[in-house]
Amino acid sequence: MIIIIISLRYYETISGMNTSVEGDERTSNTVYIHKQLQSEFIQNGCRNYRFIPILFPGAKKCYIPTWLQNTHVYSWPKDRDDILRRLMRVEKYNPPPIGPLPTIVSIPL
Repeated sequence: MIIIIISLRYYETISGMNTSVEGDERTSNTVYIHKQLQSEFIQNGCRNYRFIPILFPGAKKCYIPTWLQNTHVYSWPKDRDDILRRLMRVEKYNPPPIGPLPTIVSIPL
């Protein structure tokens, strides 16, 4: 599982708006990792198997990369329990136990 934190700073970095000199290495690393994640997503036939996008407070849905917009997006801290369940691979609702098999009675004609 890969958690992708969506914030204004992340959005500015991957969209090329943030071109500060002090964050040059951080910016290039973030852009490189973003491109690798996008490439994996495309190689998986645009199916999300590992990515968990999480909107941090103050972030908008438009900050989510276009290739991740059709997947379930969590909001922090509102969806904290759902995020933990997904990371731990625990179901929210447990199915009821399977009851006894029905008895089939055949009547000859």
